[in-house]
Amino acid sequence: MNRPGGFARLRGIVILGVPMLPGSVVRTLPHCRYIALILLILPVACGTPEPQSPFAGTWNGAERHQISFRDSTVVQQPAGGPVTALGPESCAGRFRFGYARRNRDALIALAPEQPDLRSRLTLLLVRPDYPVAELGCGEGGTTYVLLDERNLIAIHRDADVAGIEQLSRS
Repeated sequence: MNRPGGFARLRGIVILGVPMLPGSVVRTLPHCRYIALILLILPVACGTPEPQSPFAGTWNGAERHQISFRDSTVVQQPAGGPVTALGPESCAGRFRFGYARRNRDALIALAPEQPDLRSRLTLLLVRPDYPVAELGCGEGGTTYVLLDERNLIAIHRDADVAGIEQLSRS
């Protein structure tokens, strides 16, 4: 039966004192449940930012050069020099880059023939493992080790020779 204003009056059944809705209304409720769930979750899903890499940002070296990390590369800016995004074209076609975790022993082993450097790494690396960004460019490579949120070391390697550099976050 229609009421003025175009609204239909819903007549329900009462079973054991609990009002029940007509079958036509009950059949549409499961769809409403899914829509309500989507509407409830959507703002949370859209409002949650992507986790940011702990390497994100600009890092400064002792000689006033800067390094910035991106998803798939490293951008270097020497003091007073041009900005260079490392990639296959800037690394003679031999480029690799990725994020990982490495244990302390594997990081110390990056300087196998240099006891002084190994002892320095032993003093710097006190935790069992670290987040790293590994860059291979041409014949050489660099492993960036995140010591904490403000300090980073770069272990540079070229053949059997290694060196380290300390960087801090801007």
